[in-house]
Amino acid sequence: MGEVSLGLLRMLADDLRARAGMQCRVGGSMPLAGEWRDAESHLYRSGGIMQALIASHGAGARSWKLAIADAGLCAEDVGPVFGEAAMDGCCAVIGLLPLRHGSGADADVLRGRLLTEALHELAHLDGADHCGRESCVMYPSRHIADTDRKAAGFCDDCRRALKWRGLRKP
Repeated sequence: MGEVSLGLLRMLADDLRARAGMQCRVGGSMPLAGEWRDAESHLYRSGGIMQALIASHGAGARSWKLAIADAGLCAEDVGPVFGEAAMDGCCAVIGLLPLRHGSGADADVLRGRLLTEALHELAHLDGADHCGRESCVMYPSRHIADTDRKAAGFCDDCRRALKWRGLRKP
């Protein structure tokens, strides 16, 4: 969504294939609608984006759709978020803007952060809840340091709980 590098999206697809055995393809671009922008924070409302993703996904689809937005996101009654997913649903969104901030946010750091957040949101689509272990990918990220601290993998408890709809568990 917006002006996201096609190269970055292809790297994420490759990383998800390698790390989680997921079949991925990079889809078409979708504009960031002005109506989704919060006038006060200037962030995009993840709920509005999620509604548009679900509407574009099609009824009965057996796949997941993950949108990468070239923006910062906020959720109602929560404030700024790194991403949002419909628990046990079909669609999720990640905002790139906050992943680019903080110390050491070079291309490799951004790639790692994006993979970590993608695994986190996709696991929510599979029904996984947050985890209390700071090193687990399912630990909630409230600050970029949380994302940097956790691994792009699941703790033993979360790994056992995942359904992954027949896909290999990282």
